[in-house]
Amino acid sequence: MGDLGPGEDQFVAETGDPIPVEPDSGIPQDSVEERRRRGDELLESVPEEKAPSILPKYSRTDFLWLSALGLALVGVISIALRLFFNDINTSLTDDVDFPVKGDNVVIKKIETYWREIDREKDTSVQLNTKFIPAAEVMLKSSEEGSLRFFFENPEGDLVGDSVTLTFSGGNFHETGEKKAGIHATGGFEDLGDYNEYLTEKIHFWHLIVVEGSGLQPGGSDFKEIMRMRVSPRRR
Repeated sequence: MGDLGPGEDQFVAETGDPIPVEPDSGIPQDSVEERRRRGDELLESVPEEKAPSILPKYSRTDFLWLSALGLALVGVISIALRLFFNDINTSLTDDVDFPVKGDNVVIKKIETYWREIDREKDTSVQLNTKFIPAAEVMLKSSEEGSLRFFFENPEGDLVGDSVTLTFSGGNFHETGEKKAGIHATGGFEDLGDYNEYLTEKIHFWHLIVVEGSGLQPGGSDFKEIMRMRVSPRRR
C-alpha cells in the first residue's frame, strides 16, 4: 500500500506544530500556574543585595581623633569669645575723686553714658549724628553760680555746643532739683563707631566741667574744675 501520510502523533514540518509527548515519556506536564509559583519562590529565595553606602566608614581610632578635634575647636571658640567680651569696656573706674569742689559748688557725682538721639526732643543735635554722649550731674551743695559742660573727642576736639546750667541753694534752676541731665550735640554717626568705642582702652571721649561765678558770667569768668572720661556704657 502507499504512504497514507503522517500519523496523528507525528510532526508536520509545514505547520511547525510541536511534537506531542506521550503520557508515559517521563517529562512532567506542569500547569502554567505551577511554573509561575515555582518561579516566584525562586526569586524570593535569592538574597536581596544592599545598596552601597555613600557614607565613609570610620574606625574606633578615627572617632576618637574626631572627638578630640571637636573638643579642641569648642575650646578655641570659648577662649576667643571670652577675650572678645573682656575687651568690651562697659564700666570704667572713675578717674575723678568725687565729690569735686569748686568756688561756689560741690559736685557729688557725675555719671556718663551714650544713648541714641530722640529727634523730637534733641532738636539741637547735629543732623547726621546717631549716638551722643550724655551725663547726669548731681550736686551736693552750692551757693550761686553756673556750670558749663564740654564734650571732647579722643583727638582733643570739642564736639558740638557747650551746655550751661545755673544753680543756687544746692539745686539746678533748670530742674529745680539737685540732679540735671546734659548731652552733647554731636557724637557718632553710626553704630559701628560706637561698637569700636566699646573696645577702646586708651583713647576716650572726655567731659570737661568749668565753673563760673554768678548766673550770667562772661567767658573769661569760667575756670576748669574737672575733666573725666566718658563711659562707653549705653542707655
